[in-house]
Amino acid sequence: MNIRSVKFLALVIPLFVWGSMIYPTQTEASTPGIQAETSTSLTVNSPVERVYFKDLRRYPIHRSNPVIPENLKALDGKEVSIVGYMVPFDRIENITQFILLQAPFMGCMHVPPPQANEVIMIKTERPLSSYTYDPLKITGKLTIDEVFVDGYLISVYTINSTNIQSSTASDAELDDLPANFHFYGDM
Repeated sequence: MNIRSVKFLALVIPLFVWGSMIYPTQTEASTPGIQAETSTSLTVNSPVERVYFKDLRRYPIHRSNPVIPENLKALDGKEVSIVGYMVPFDRIENITQFILLQAPFMGCMHVPPPQANEVIMIKTERPLSSYTYDPLKITGKLTIDEVFVDGYLISVYTINSTNIQSSTASDAELDDLPANFHFYGDM
């Protein structure tokens, strides 16, 4: 484990220790302060493109001269949507920024933290009332650029959110997780 991984864990683990004892069942559109899903899916002609974590991981950030894949470069500055799970940074109420992961993150020193190409920094002007374990559908402008916190690379993606909605686990990408990912309780 490198120093960046340790620093990342130091930032997020305190927020999860209290919540990792019990993993509540997921309910559709049950998160207080987050509006219910109003549309069932995006249409082919929709101006908002759905992006997937499996595609975001294709940006080879660990190479000496990483090149952004063309399909991702085409989305830079565009309105996109993605479904994932919230990891708050500095608070669990009145949240204006958080990271979004492909699956619920249960911080554990035995599991490597997600890499910067597996994390999306979410920023919103309208604060969310509280943290949720439920999946969220995020819609907003995607920016591809390095995000540092205290000098450590956290993400290479940011979405300035225009809409955050409750979603369901069936909309999340839980079938295409990295090999090193573990759900709470499966270790």
